[in-house]
Amino acid sequence: MNNEFRFVKNQNGGFTKVNFEEILFVKSLGNYLQFVTTNGSFVSLGALQSLESILSESGKFARAHKSYIVNLDRIDQLTPDGLNIAGHAIPVGGKFLDHIKNEFILENLLKI
Repeated sequence: MNNEFRFVKNQNGGFTKVNFEEILFVKSLGNYLQFVTTNGSFVSLGALQSLESILSESGKFARAHKSYIVNLDRIDQLTPDGLNIAGHAIPVGGKFLDHIKNEFILENLLKI
């Protein structure tokens, strides 16, 4: 990701700098997006699908659910119920589970 960032218009009409490596996950709230980062969270007007195309170019983000995009480097645990990222339980939709499991978890699996 090499310190890639973008400025995002926040709900107060200002702009918040978002370093991609600091994003834990992004959650869709209808016409708004909640960015949860290592420095806190904020809400912005936007669509998850538009953001997905921008973030997916880095190869470090994936859709985990119809309402969530996750930073693959921030996944702490994959459970039968979903993902855990920094203490946040993230649901994983069935059509997204195989991609996350095969493309990221198994690729980084410690085989002992």
